[in-house]
Amino acid sequence: MERGEIFREIEKFGGAVYDHPFEEDAETAVLRHAHTRRWFGVWIRVPKRYFGEGEGGEFCLNVKCPPDLSAALRQNYAAVLPAWHMNKLHWVTLRLHGDLPDGEIAQLLRLSYDMTLPRRQPRPPFG
Repeated sequence: MERGEIFREIEKFGGAVYDHPFEEDAETAVLRHAHTRRWFGVWIRVPKRYFGEGEGGEFCLNVKCPPDLSAALRQNYAAVLPAWHMNKLHWVTLRLHGDLPDGEIAQLLRLSYDMTLPRRQPRPPFG
């Protein structure tokens, strides 16, 4: 799955946006809920040494994931790892050109979006 496909996928969610919040890193994109600004994903370049592969970097997607599902995914797919630069219990890094099918990536992106929705919708202000 490519970057543009990921951004097109989040357009389907309604209320999802992405931005580039790090001045020193214009490539990293944070996927957020527009209303709460809460993160549900990060498009990020991960050093290949994290994968034990030497020099350079590879763009990956970090998403939130329940710990039990995360463990099962890591057992079944080499492309799913504990998250780079995030809480490794609650987030995973998805290698987008590995053995994880695009449909699974889309489902995990949606799951992350759903998991980070506010538990209770805020009331609109008076007026």
